[in-house]
Amino acid sequence: MSIIKSFPNKTGVDLTGKEGYAVKYDTSGLNLCSAITDKAIGIVTRGDAKESDVCVFGECLAKAGGAVTRGKHIIPHTDGTVKDTAASSQELGVALESGVAGDLVQVIVLGITKANA
Repeated sequence: MSIIKSFPNKTGVDLTGKEGYAVKYDTSGLNLCSAITDKAIGIVTRGDAKESDVCVFGECLAKAGGAVTRGKHIIPHTDGTVKDTAASSQELGVALESGVAGDLVQVIVLGITKANA
């Protein structure tokens, strides 16, 4: 089971075509993650110009921005894609399959982010 929630986008942010990207929520709405230290709330499942659907817990497809290894934790990359865990990062989920940059890979969003030391 996946939990999908609709959130307003940050003013001026269009998430059309950003399905599979990690997003964060700031004071005025959704925005793409832009650093490995961002606290992602989930993965976009339907991007739009004003409001987007986000998988906040459960299985979904994520866009790989680097190496993704089945069974490893994933983190947001600097462009909102995901990649394997790195030091000082915020874990978003676990990869259910391996992939390389540009692939859509099946992941489990954990529903929280955990700082990696």
